[in-house]
Amino acid sequence: MKIPTKLKAGCNVAVCTFSSPVPLSFEKRFNECIKILTSKGLNVDVDENVLSDVAISKQCIANSLNKYLCDDKYDAVIPPWGGDFALEVLPLLDWDMISKSNPKWVFGFSDISTLTTAITSRLGWYTIHSANLMQIAGNEDCNYVKSMFDLLFNAAEGYSFEQKSSSYHEFDYPDYKIKPLSSYSLDTLSELIIINNHEEASIKGSLIGGCIDTLQLTMGSEFLSLENKDDSKDIIVYLENAELSPTQYKRALLSLKIKGFFSKCCCILVGRNKFEYSNNSLGSEEVILNEVFADLSIPVFGNLDIGHVSPNFTLVNGATAQVNFVKNKIILNQELV
Repeated sequence: MKIPTKLKAGCNVAVCTFSSPVPLSFEKRFNECIKILTSKGLNVDVDENVLSDVAISKQCIANSLNKYLCDDKYDAVIPPWGGDFALEVLPLLDWDMISKSNPKWVFGFSDISTLTTAITSRLGWYTIHSANLMQIAGNEDCNYVKSMFDLLFNAAEGYSFEQKSSSYHEFDYPDYKIKPLSSYSLDTLSELIIINNHEEASIKGSLIGGCIDTLQLTMGSEFLSLENKDDSKDIIVYLENAELSPTQYKRALLSLKIKGFFSKCCCILVGRNKFEYSNNSLGSEEVILNEVFADLSIPVFGNLDIGHVSPNFTLVNGATAQVNFVKNKIILNQELV
Protein backbone atom coordinates (compact mmCIF):
# COMPACT_ATOMS: atom_id res chain seq x y z
CA MET A 1 0.00 0.00 0.00
CA LYS A 2 1.13 3.55 -0.76
CA ILE A 3 0.74 6.25 1.88
CA PRO A 4 0.04 9.73 0.49
CA THR A 5 2.22 12.48 1.90
CA LYS A 6 1.00 13.79 5.23
CA LEU A 7 -0.43 17.27 5.03
CA LYS A 8 1.17 20.28 6.67
CA ALA A 9 0.84 24.05 6.53
CA GLY A 10 1.75 25.21 3.04
CA CYS A 11 0.54 22.07 1.27
CA ASN A 12 -1.63 22.50 -1.81
CA VAL A 13 -5.00 20.78 -2.02
CA ALA A 14 -7.55 20.84 -4.82
CA VAL A 15 -11.31 20.82 -4.34
CA CYS A 16 -13.20 19.51 -7.35
CA THR A 17 -16.44 17.78 -8.22
CA PHE A 18 -16.35 13.97 -8.41
CA SER A 19 -20.03 13.55 -9.20
CA SER A 20 -22.48 16.37 -8.36
CA PRO A 21 -21.60 20.06 -8.03
CA VAL A 22 -22.65 22.29 -5.12
CA PRO A 23 -25.71 24.45 -5.93
CA LEU A 24 -25.21 28.17 -5.38
CA SER A 25 -27.77 28.08 -2.57
CA PHE A 26 -25.16 26.11 -0.58
CA GLU A 27 -22.30 28.52 -1.31
CA LYS A 28 -22.18 29.98 2.21
CA ARG A 29 -21.87 26.50 3.70
CA PHE A 30 -19.23 25.57 1.14
CA ASN A 31 -17.18 28.66 1.97
CA GLU A 32 -17.32 27.86 5.68
CA CYS A 33 -15.92 24.40 4.96
CA ILE A 34 -13.13 25.84 2.82
CA LYS A 35 -12.26 28.11 5.76
CA ILE A 36 -11.61 25.00 7.87
CA LEU A 37 -9.00 23.85 5.35
CA THR A 38 -7.32 27.25 5.09
CA SER A 39 -7.32 27.62 8.90
CA LYS A 40 -5.02 24.61 8.96
CA GLY A 41 -2.55 26.39 6.70
CA LEU A 42 -3.53 24.59 3.50
CA ASN A 43 -3.49 26.35 0.14
CA VAL A 44 -6.83 25.51 -1.44
CA ASP A 45 -7.51 25.65 -5.18
CA VAL A 46 -11.24 25.39 -5.95
CA ASP A 47 -12.06 24.04 -9.40
CA GLU A 48 -14.28 26.25 -11.55
CA ASN A 49 -16.99 23.57 -11.76
CA VAL A 50 -17.55 22.99 -8.05
CA LEU A 51 -20.24 25.63 -7.56
CA SER A 52 -22.95 25.26 -10.16
CA ASP A 53 -26.72 25.08 -10.50
CA VAL A 54 -26.42 22.91 -13.59
CA ALA A 55 -25.03 19.41 -13.95
CA ILE A 56 -21.39 19.09 -14.98
CA SER A 57 -20.62 16.78 -17.89
CA LYS A 58 -18.80 13.55 -17.15
CA GLN A 59 -15.94 14.64 -19.41
CA CYS A 60 -15.49 17.92 -17.53
CA ILE A 61 -15.42 16.06 -14.23
CA ALA A 62 -12.91 13.55 -15.60
CA ASN A 63 -10.73 16.33 -17.04
CA SER A 64 -10.54 18.03 -13.65
CA LEU A 65 -9.80 14.79 -11.83
CA ASN A 66 -7.07 13.86 -14.32
CA LYS A 67 -5.58 17.32 -13.95
CA TYR A 68 -5.39 17.31 -10.16
CA LEU A 69 -4.62 13.63 -9.54
CA CYS A 70 -1.72 13.79 -12.00
CA ASP A 71 -0.31 17.09 -10.74
CA ASP A 72 2.18 16.47 -7.93
CA LYS A 73 1.79 20.06 -6.84
CA TYR A 74 -1.22 18.74 -4.90
CA ASP A 75 -1.19 16.44 -1.87
CA ALA A 76 -4.96 15.97 -1.66
CA VAL A 77 -7.87 16.06 -4.10
CA ILE A 78 -11.10 16.65 -2.19
CA PRO A 79 -14.70 16.46 -3.42
CA PRO A 80 -17.30 18.65 -1.70
CA TRP A 81 -19.73 15.70 -1.45
CA GLY A 82 -21.00 12.76 -3.47
CA GLY A 83 -23.70 12.62 -6.12
CA ASP A 84 -25.12 10.09 -8.55
CA PHE A 85 -22.91 9.11 -11.47
CA ALA A 86 -19.24 8.80 -10.56
CA LEU A 87 -19.58 5.44 -12.30
CA GLU A 88 -19.56 7.11 -15.71
CA VAL A 89 -16.38 9.02 -14.85
CA LEU A 90 -14.28 5.95 -13.96
CA PRO A 91 -13.58 4.85 -17.58
CA LEU A 92 -12.59 8.41 -18.54
CA LEU A 93 -9.77 8.69 -16.02
CA ASP A 94 -6.18 8.31 -17.20
CA TRP A 95 -5.33 5.50 -14.81
CA ASP A 96 -1.88 4.97 -16.32
CA MET A 97 -0.83 8.58 -15.77
CA ILE A 98 -2.43 8.70 -12.32
CA SER A 99 -0.51 5.56 -11.33
CA LYS A 100 2.76 7.33 -12.20
CA SER A 101 1.88 10.31 -9.99
CA ASN A 102 2.43 10.72 -6.27
CA PRO A 103 -0.41 9.27 -4.13
CA LYS A 104 -2.87 11.91 -2.95
CA TRP A 105 -5.41 11.93 -0.16
CA VAL A 106 -9.07 11.60 -1.09
CA PHE A 107 -11.84 11.54 1.52
CA GLY A 108 -15.63 11.42 1.78
CA PHE A 109 -18.55 9.01 1.50
CA SER A 110 -21.51 8.15 -0.75
CA ASP A 111 -20.67 8.33 -4.48
CA ILE A 112 -17.14 9.38 -3.54
CA SER A 113 -16.51 5.78 -2.53
CA THR A 114 -17.09 4.76 -6.16
CA LEU A 115 -13.76 6.43 -6.86
CA THR A 116 -11.92 5.80 -3.59
CA THR A 117 -12.42 2.02 -3.77
CA ALA A 118 -11.23 2.08 -7.39
CA ILE A 119 -8.12 4.07 -6.43
CA THR A 120 -7.28 1.69 -3.60
CA SER A 121 -8.03 -1.41 -5.67
CA ARG A 122 -6.23 -0.33 -8.85
CA LEU A 123 -3.43 1.91 -7.55
CA GLY A 124 -2.83 0.69 -4.01
CA TRP A 125 -3.26 4.15 -2.47
CA TYR A 126 -4.77 4.54 0.96
CA THR A 127 -8.07 6.42 0.64
CA ILE A 128 -10.52 7.58 3.28
CA HIS A 129 -14.24 6.95 3.81
CA SER A 130 -15.35 9.68 6.20
CA ALA A 131 -17.43 12.80 6.67
CA ASN A 132 -17.68 14.80 3.46
CA LEU A 133 -15.99 18.17 3.11
CA MET A 134 -19.42 19.84 3.26
CA GLN A 135 -19.95 18.39 6.74
CA ILE A 136 -16.80 19.54 8.50
CA ALA A 137 -17.75 23.15 9.31
CA GLY A 138 -19.29 23.26 12.76
CA ASN A 139 -18.15 19.72 13.48
CA GLU A 140 -14.47 20.31 14.18
CA ASP A 141 -14.97 18.99 17.72
CA CYS A 142 -16.51 15.70 16.55
CA ASN A 143 -14.07 12.92 17.47
CA TYR A 144 -14.44 11.32 14.04
CA VAL A 145 -13.64 14.58 12.21
CA LYS A 146 -10.68 15.08 14.54
CA SER A 147 -9.52 11.55 13.70
CA MET A 148 -9.64 12.36 9.99
CA PHE A 149 -7.56 15.50 10.28
CA ASP A 150 -5.14 13.85 12.72
CA LEU A 151 -4.66 11.11 10.12
CA LEU A 152 -4.17 13.55 7.24
CA PHE A 153 -1.56 15.57 9.14
CA ASN A 154 0.30 12.65 10.74
CA ALA A 155 0.12 9.86 8.18
CA ALA A 156 3.21 7.66 8.08
CA GLU A 157 4.04 3.99 8.22
CA GLY A 158 3.02 2.69 11.63
CA TYR A 159 0.54 5.49 12.31
CA SER A 160 -2.51 4.15 14.13
CA PHE A 161 -5.67 5.52 15.71
CA GLU A 162 -8.71 4.30 17.62
CA GLN A 163 -12.42 5.13 17.39
CA LYS A 164 -15.43 3.94 19.37
CA SER A 165 -18.95 3.59 17.99
CA SER A 166 -21.18 6.49 18.92
CA SER A 167 -24.03 6.17 21.40
CA TYR A 168 -26.14 8.66 19.45
CA HIS A 169 -26.69 9.64 15.85
CA GLU A 170 -28.44 12.28 13.77
CA PHE A 171 -32.05 11.57 12.84
CA ASP A 172 -32.20 13.98 9.89
CA TYR A 173 -29.95 16.22 7.82
CA PRO A 174 -29.41 19.85 8.86
CA ASP A 175 -30.56 22.58 6.47
CA TYR A 176 -27.31 24.14 5.29
CA LYS A 177 -29.16 26.72 3.20
CA ILE A 178 -30.84 28.28 6.24
CA LYS A 179 -28.05 27.56 8.74
CA PRO A 180 -24.68 27.42 6.94
CA LEU A 181 -22.84 26.70 10.19
CA SER A 182 -25.06 23.81 11.28
CA SER A 183 -23.37 21.05 13.23
CA TYR A 184 -24.45 17.48 13.93
CA SER A 185 -27.54 17.03 16.08
CA LEU A 186 -26.82 13.66 17.68
CA ASP A 187 -30.29 13.27 19.11
CA THR A 188 -31.21 9.62 18.51
CA LEU A 189 -30.00 6.60 20.47
CA SER A 190 -27.91 4.12 18.49
CA GLU A 191 -28.51 0.41 19.02
CA LEU A 192 -25.95 -1.99 17.59
CA ILE A 193 -27.18 -4.86 15.41
CA ILE A 194 -25.23 -8.07 15.96
CA ILE A 195 -25.39 -11.08 13.62
CA ASN A 196 -23.45 -14.33 14.24
CA ASN A 197 -21.66 -13.00 17.29
CA HIS A 198 -22.87 -12.97 20.87
CA GLU A 199 -19.58 -12.80 22.71
CA GLU A 200 -16.95 -10.12 23.06
CA ALA A 201 -14.55 -10.57 20.18
CA SER A 202 -11.48 -9.17 18.44
CA ILE A 203 -11.09 -9.48 14.65
CA LYS A 204 -8.18 -8.29 12.52
CA GLY A 205 -8.06 -7.73 8.77
CA SER A 206 -7.55 -5.38 5.83
CA LEU A 207 -10.28 -2.75 5.49
CA ILE A 208 -12.19 -2.02 2.27
CA GLY A 209 -15.68 -0.77 1.48
CA GLY A 210 -18.05 2.05 0.65
CA CYS A 211 -21.51 2.72 -0.74
CA ILE A 212 -23.33 -0.46 -1.72
CA ASP A 213 -25.41 1.39 -4.32
CA THR A 214 -22.37 1.47 -6.63
CA LEU A 215 -20.06 -1.18 -5.13
CA GLN A 216 -22.58 -3.84 -6.15
CA LEU A 217 -21.99 -2.65 -9.74
CA THR A 218 -18.21 -2.19 -9.75
CA MET A 219 -17.41 -5.38 -7.85
CA GLY A 220 -15.65 -7.84 -10.17
CA SER A 221 -14.86 -5.13 -12.73
CA GLU A 222 -11.48 -3.56 -13.43
CA PHE A 223 -12.39 -0.89 -10.87
CA LEU A 224 -12.93 -3.13 -7.82
CA SER A 225 -11.40 -6.55 -7.35
CA LEU A 226 -10.22 -8.63 -4.44
CA GLU A 227 -8.14 -10.87 -6.71
CA ASN A 228 -4.91 -9.34 -5.46
CA LYS A 229 -5.74 -10.38 -1.90
CA ASP A 230 -4.21 -13.58 -0.59
CA ASP A 231 -6.28 -16.67 0.09
CA SER A 232 -6.69 -16.14 3.81
CA LYS A 233 -9.93 -14.75 5.17
CA ASP A 234 -8.42 -11.46 6.27
CA ILE A 235 -10.71 -8.78 4.86
CA ILE A 236 -13.03 -6.52 6.86
CA VAL A 237 -15.71 -5.11 4.57
CA TYR A 238 -17.79 -2.07 5.47
CA LEU A 239 -20.92 -0.99 3.60
CA GLU A 240 -23.49 1.79 3.66
CA ASN A 241 -26.69 2.45 1.74
CA ALA A 242 -27.53 5.76 0.07
CA GLU A 243 -30.83 5.38 -1.75
CA LEU A 244 -31.77 1.72 -2.06
CA SER A 245 -35.18 0.58 -0.81
CA PRO A 246 -35.24 -2.39 1.59
CA THR A 247 -35.91 -4.74 -1.36
CA GLN A 248 -33.16 -3.22 -3.51
CA TYR A 249 -30.81 -3.24 -0.54
CA LYS A 250 -31.31 -6.94 0.13
CA ARG A 251 -30.82 -7.70 -3.56
CA ALA A 252 -27.56 -5.71 -3.55
CA LEU A 253 -26.24 -7.62 -0.54
CA LEU A 254 -27.20 -10.94 -2.14
CA SER A 255 -25.55 -9.87 -5.40
CA LEU A 256 -22.27 -9.16 -3.61
CA LYS A 257 -22.61 -12.46 -1.78
CA ILE A 258 -22.97 -14.57 -4.92
CA LYS A 259 -20.12 -12.64 -6.56
CA GLY A 260 -17.87 -13.82 -3.74
CA PHE A 261 -17.29 -10.39 -2.24
CA PHE A 262 -17.71 -11.79 1.27
CA SER A 263 -15.85 -15.06 0.72
CA LYS A 264 -12.59 -13.71 2.14
CA CYS A 265 -14.22 -11.66 4.89
CA CYS A 266 -13.60 -12.16 8.56
CA CYS A 267 -16.04 -9.42 9.55
CA ILE A 268 -18.65 -7.12 7.97
CA LEU A 269 -19.47 -3.62 9.24
CA VAL A 270 -22.72 -2.00 8.09
CA GLY A 271 -23.75 1.63 8.43
CA ARG A 272 -27.08 2.91 9.69
CA ASN A 273 -29.70 2.69 7.00
CA LYS A 274 -31.67 5.76 5.94
CA PHE A 275 -34.74 3.70 5.00
CA GLU A 276 -35.13 2.76 8.65
CA TYR A 277 -36.21 6.35 9.26
CA SER A 278 -37.84 7.39 5.99
CA ASN A 279 -40.66 4.85 5.77
CA ASN A 280 -41.29 3.79 9.37
CA SER A 281 -39.84 0.35 8.74
CA LEU A 282 -37.73 0.24 11.88
CA GLY A 283 -36.42 -3.26 12.44
CA SER A 284 -36.23 -4.30 8.79
CA GLU A 285 -32.47 -3.72 8.71
CA GLU A 286 -31.79 -6.42 11.29
CA VAL A 287 -34.12 -8.85 9.50
CA ILE A 288 -32.36 -8.26 6.17
CA LEU A 289 -28.86 -8.62 7.61
CA ASN A 290 -29.83 -11.82 9.37
CA GLU A 291 -31.41 -13.33 6.24
CA VAL A 292 -28.36 -12.50 4.10
CA PHE A 293 -25.50 -13.20 6.50
CA ALA A 294 -26.62 -15.78 9.07
CA ASP A 295 -25.17 -18.67 7.07
CA LEU A 296 -21.71 -17.07 6.68
CA SER A 297 -20.75 -17.69 10.31
CA ILE A 298 -18.72 -14.48 10.52
CA PRO A 299 -19.53 -11.51 12.77
CA VAL A 300 -21.68 -8.80 11.20
CA PHE A 301 -22.25 -5.53 13.03
CA GLY A 302 -24.93 -3.10 11.85
CA ASN A 303 -26.23 0.37 12.71
CA LEU A 304 -22.68 1.69 12.77
CA ASP A 305 -21.27 5.18 12.13
CA ILE A 306 -20.84 4.74 8.40
CA GLY A 307 -22.54 6.71 5.65
CA HIS A 308 -25.67 8.78 5.24
CA VAL A 309 -26.82 8.80 8.87
CA SER A 310 -24.20 10.85 10.73
CA PRO A 311 -21.73 10.80 12.40
CA ASN A 312 -19.14 8.99 10.31
CA PHE A 313 -16.19 6.84 11.31
CA THR A 314 -12.95 7.73 9.56
CA LEU A 315 -12.22 4.47 7.68
CA VAL A 316 -9.03 3.96 5.70
CA ASN A 317 -9.28 1.70 2.67
CA GLY A 318 -6.30 -0.65 2.74
CA ALA A 319 -5.47 -0.10 6.41
CA THR A 320 -4.94 -2.98 8.81
CA ALA A 321 -7.93 -2.82 11.13
CA GLN A 322 -8.82 -4.50 14.39
CA VAL A 323 -12.47 -4.64 15.36
CA ASN A 324 -13.10 -5.16 19.06
CA PHE A 325 -16.62 -5.84 20.33
CA VAL A 326 -16.67 -4.83 23.98
CA LYS A 327 -19.69 -4.04 26.18
CA ASN A 328 -22.00 -3.64 23.18
CA LYS A 329 -19.63 -1.14 21.56
CA ILE A 330 -17.36 -1.41 18.54
CA ILE A 331 -13.82 -0.20 19.17
CA LEU A 332 -12.02 0.17 15.87
CA ASN A 333 -8.24 0.42 15.58
CA GLN A 334 -6.56 1.17 12.24
CA GLU A 335 -2.90 1.18 11.25
CA LEU A 336 -1.03 2.22 8.12
CA VAL A 337 1.51 -0.49 7.28
